[in-house]
Amino acid sequence: MSLRVHIDTDCGVDDALALAMLARSRDAVEIVSVSAVFGNTYVDQAAANARGVLRLAGCPAEVYIGAGSGVAKRRVERMRPAHGVDGLNGAGFSQRWKLPELDRGQGGSLLAFRARAKVAGLFLGPLTNLAHGLLEDPGAFRDWRPTIMAGAFAVAGKATGGADFNSWSDAEALARVLERGVMPRLVPLDVTSRVTLTAKAMAEGSTACGSPLSARLNKALGPYMAFHGRAWGLEAGCHPHDAVVAAGLVAPSLFTFEPARLRVMTDGEHLGRIERIEGEPNAEVCVGVDVAAVEALLLARLFCAPALNPA
Repeated sequence: MSLRVHIDTDCGVDDALALAMLARSRDAVEIVSVSAVFGNTYVDQAAANARGVLRLAGCPAEVYIGAGSGVAKRRVERMRPAHGVDGLNGAGFSQRWKLPELDRGQGGSLLAFRARAKVAGLFLGPLTNLAHGLLEDPGAFRDWRPTIMAGAFAVAGKATGGADFNSWSDAEALARVLERGVMPRLVPLDVTSRVTLTAKAMAEGSTACGSPLSARLNKALGPYMAFHGRAWGLEAGCHPHDAVVAAGLVAPSLFTFEPARLRVMTDGEHLGRIERIEGEPNAEVCVGVDVAAVEALLLARLFCAPALNPA
C-alpha cells in the first residue's frame, strides 16, 4: 500500500528532483497535495514550479500557494545563487495557471486535515505554513511526525552563521514546531551532504529517459552543480539535499534516526542554528544513511530505470 503524503516545498532545483522522484514512485508513495512556501524562490514561482514538475511527471495533485514570508516578516531574498530568480536556473515554469491560496477557503485547516487523516508530511522548505497551521488548530498536529529538511550540526550550513537555509529563513517557525507538540523527523545537512549525484550520471539518465521533465531538470542542474563546486568543493556533481530527504519516504530502511531534544536560535549571529539539549525528546534526528543505496535509488526513480530493491 502506498504512503499518502502532503509535500510543502520552496521548489528550487533539489525540491524539483524530490518531487519528480516521488511522482515516479507510485508503487511506494501517493502525493495527495502540495503547498508552496517562499525560500529558494518567491512563493508564486515555487508553486508554479511544483505544479509544472508534477504535471510533467503525470501527477494530478493540487498545488496551493502558501506563505510568502516568514513568521517574523524578515526581508525575503529573491536571488538564490544555486537556484536563480525562478528557482530552476532559468528552467522555471510559467505562472499562467491561477492556483488556490492556502490561506483562503482551506486555510491552515488543509494541513490540519492532512495531519488528522494520518497523511504523512514532507517539508522541504521553511516551516512557515506548518507554523501558521499550528496557531489555528494545534490539536491536529499533536504527535504528528512529518519529515523535514533542516539542521546542520557537525557540517556548516551555507546560510549566515552556519545554519541550514531552511532553518535560517524562518527560525521562528521551526521553534514553534518544536515547542507545540509536533514530533518532526529531521534530516540534516550532515546526512544529505553525504549523498552525491554526478553530472555524468544525471546527463546519461536524462538522455536515456528522454522525457521533457528530465531534460528540464538537467538544464536546471548546471548552475546548481557549479554552486556546489564553489560551496562544497565538488567536481561535476551535487548534493541533492531535498531529494535525499524524500528518498526516506520511498525506502525508510536506508535511514537511521534517534530521538533528541532540539532548540533553534531565533536571534543573533547564529540565527537558525539547531542544537541538541538535555530533556525529553521533541524530535527525531537522522544520524545515518546508506549512501550507495540512496544514490542508486534516486537515479533509478528519477529516470524510470528498473525498480531498485534497497534490501
